Amino acid sequence: MREIKSFIKNASFSDLTKAHELLQEAIAQQQEQAQAKEEVLALLKEKGLTLDDLVGSGATDKRSKVSPKYRIEIDGKVHEWTGRGKTPKAFANVNLDDYKI
Repeated sequence: MREIKSFIKNASFSDLTKAHELLQEAIAQQQEQAQAKEEVLALLKEKGLTLDDLVGSGATDKRSKVSPKYRIEIDGKVHEWTGRGKTPKAFANVNLDDYKI
């Protein structure tokens, strides 16, 4: 707001007129958007839907699940690895071809 007050004090009449036009356009756009939101919400309510129905369950992990390529059993515990990233300790110093799934 300080910047606006400073602008008003130092601006010429034509600058103020142009700023007034820009503000009116911005206000009109805000009103149109608010009206559109109300219309959409009313339509959703009429159809018995909520915003959650349209959006889904919220944030989802966009990374795809990768199935494991290797499986090894050590001391009764099964270790699986996709072959991506740092090699787990269970797969260190072993021939991976022997443990392919």
